[in-house]
Amino acid sequence: MLRSAVVASILFSAACLTNGVTDESLSTTEQLAATVPWKQAAKWPYRLSGSRMYVHYQAAGDLAMAQTVLADIEDAWTKQMTQGGSRIPLDDGGLAGPDGRFDVYLQRGLNSLYVDAVATNDATTWDDYSTAMVLDPWGQYGGVEMRPNVFHELRHASQAVDDWWEHAFLFEAEATAWETAYYGYDRIDYVWTDYQAHPEWMPFKNDRYVTWYMYGGAMFFLWLRQNVFANSLAFTNDMWLASRNPAGTNEPDFCDALEPLLAARGTSLFAQVTSFARARWYTGSRANGTLDGGASIAEVATKSHARASGAARTSFIPGPEVLGTVYTVVTAAPTDGATLRVSLSNIAAGMKPVVQVVGQGAGDRVLDLSTGSATVSVVGGKVVLAVTMQPANGQFDPDTVGTQLYKATVNIDKI
Repeated sequence: MLRSAVVASILFSAACLTNGVTDESLSTTEQLAATVPWKQAAKWPYRLSGSRMYVHYQAAGDLAMAQTVLADIEDAWTKQMTQGGSRIPLDDGGLAGPDGRFDVYLQRGLNSLYVDAVATNDATTWDDYSTAMVLDPWGQYGGVEMRPNVFHELRHASQAVDDWWEHAFLFEAEATAWETAYYGYDRIDYVWTDYQAHPEWMPFKNDRYVTWYMYGGAMFFLWLRQNVFANSLAFTNDMWLASRNPAGTNEPDFCDALEPLLAARGTSLFAQVTSFARARWYTGSRANGTLDGGASIAEVATKSHARASGAARTSFIPGPEVLGTVYTVVTAAPTDGATLRVSLSNIAAGMKPVVQVVGQGAGDRVLDLSTGSATVSVVGGKVVLAVTMQPANGQFDPDTVGTQLYKATVNIDKI
């Protein structure tokens, strides 16, 4: 699994540390100041005290900005911790400030924001850390965007109470889910665009901040909130709690933690991956209320397969990653009837493709291919088939899964 010394802000262009590699756009001095400001106290001679945190700043004239930042983070604290049941950031014992209160450092010119680890908590058996926040409220992520952005960052400080060494995907997707629940889908439409552009990828893929994909994974957690957990995100607090593990291991991981929470609601991770694959079709111009925020989310990427006139059998080969989905718009031939027959062959070893019809509303369904084939209805000359590749043994471990593509042949026969 990826072990990140710093969980990045909501923007992957931010200056962050990933396995010790810094953003080369910053000078060495700027990197040092941005990374560990609490080790350079003389550079932050001013601080504003709140009941739960300090805001450290560098110039007397920055007091008004420090007051604004304090108000925004206090608001996030109230929403997440007081009202939402999130865990309070760990007391750092005065390592990053005069006492254990949460520390926030304003860094003019950084043009970024992030949460960094201050120290591990040796009093517990799990891998938890005290943290601090660093941000540039004068940069591109300040202004009207500062309140939702610091909301996202404070979520990282809460995550660190349970497992600072989880997957980078989880930190960003889950924090973005909370951010979206409070601040809406519209303002980060570019996040959903990148996620919807790659449905063939594993839903929990770490693309190392090359795109917004990890943040877009919030769609899955928001789907669980909507479809399983009665529109509450409290289940993610339980997921983090159940993810606690000793340093040097990631077992249980977040999937292990999520599975019993879903089982208690009569469902499973694989079942929800399947239903989510169906729901994410209904976005953009196809939005119909199936997925919250659907009108603000880009349409999922598709492939095409056109049947030739007079053809008896045609075939195509989807090849998603494990738990990824390929959406194929099948155009019927003029000689085809109102139904077609679907079957599978040449399935990758160890895989169990789940094939479903999407885009037909009440007619959407998972195809029962246990007898070898199933019929599908052609509507408007087309039928959309979504193929999700699931492990045949029912086992999935995000720590060991790679980027391999698993193929199967989908056969379409005229009836």
